[in-house]
Amino acid sequence: MYQGHRVSAIITCAGKGTRFGSNKLLVTIDGSTVIERTVRCFAIPIVDEIVVTVSPENESVYREILEGAGMHVTYVHGGAERHLSAMRGLEATTGDIIITHDGVRPFATPDLIERAIAAGVSNGAAMLGMPSTVQVKLVNDEGYIEGSLDRSHSWLGQTPQVFRRGLLETAYQRAVETNYARVSDDADLVAEFAGVPVRIVEGNVNNIKITTPQDLGTARLIAEHLVDEE
Repeated sequence: MYQGHRVSAIITCAGKGTRFGSNKLLVTIDGSTVIERTVRCFAIPIVDEIVVTVSPENESVYREILEGAGMHVTYVHGGAERHLSAMRGLEATTGDIIITHDGVRPFATPDLIERAIAAGVSNGAAMLGMPSTVQVKLVNDEGYIEGSLDRSHSWLGQTPQVFRRGLLETAYQRAVETNYARVSDDADLVAEFAGVPVRIVEGNVNNIKITTPQDLGTARLIAEHLVDEE
């Protein structure tokens, strides 16, 4: 519970990992699989329940890993798109405050999670992010630059993202009704379909998403650094 709110976490683990070349959730970092590290991040007192979206073919191995690690979660089969997976996960939750989180972000700390929840409770919709240190170019379908984003207003999005339940339900429902198919995140859906501005609060540079083999190398360095700090 957080300030009288029941908090549910949806961790999306139903992706195919095509850019990585294999199932990155099963890769080990400092002796633990990515999925175990990520789910364990949310096994904290202010999170009341954890729902993990999975693909049917991977459910048994994920169950074996998580149950073997002493973590009891609810498993839901994902959909063809990320937001469809998260929508199925939402249907399995009971909280009035909902967290959505990438299964391949294994370094979300209790402080980051609580910071996101606090902003979500206060604003209705919130997410973590980091101010961009690079210039982001806008490129058209033909490969030509159409402009640049102002660096002082450019942030790199992270999860967890946190929403009041009703806003997320509205956003998912309307996205399905319009056959939404763009690559985005839940914050975009809530802003577009629920009409609510999303508050961004500063995350942490270590809160990376493992997408490529190079990211895995970075993740292992982060894990080593965290062990050294203990």
